[in-house]
Amino acid sequence: MVGYVLLIAIAVALSTAVFFYLKLYLPDERPECDVDIKLSIDYASCTLNRPTNPLFSTINLNITNRGLFKVEGAYVKIGDYNRAFRENLNLDLNLNSICNGNTSVLNPGEKFCKTYTYNLVPTQVQEISVQPVIWIENEPVLCPEAVVTKIVPCVAP
Repeated sequence: MVGYVLLIAIAVALSTAVFFYLKLYLPDERPECDVDIKLSIDYASCTLNRPTNPLFSTINLNITNRGLFKVEGAYVKIGDYNRAFRENLNLDLNLNSICNGNTSVLNPGEKFCKTYTYNLVPTQVQEISVQPVIWIENEPVLCPEAVVTKIVPCVAP
């Protein structure tokens, strides 16, 4: 009986030592976005293209950087209203558009406008979300507190 107690005590002591040893190698702080990063969706529309084959929808989107810092990318997603799952509309994070002079960075006050093709024909009201991304120390940092959303009904032309 004493042997079992000693084995359990040794196992607990070793696991505690390994935990604190490995904790030394984990970074203490993760880079975070500034609170003054703010995007706004000025305009969003969804148009169903039913007569064409294959079926798809066209999404028009205008975004403005209303924050105090530049935004170097964004995830643009669309999905059914009040659903957690949303599909990415942009394959890359670039914010190149004719509205901002085809630069990859959206400076404060600049606008971004783009038309996306959505490969599904939605049957419900859709919700578009935009999550800004900045680069800190050559690593992309998501800004979960700065996500903006807009409800968009998809209509036939």
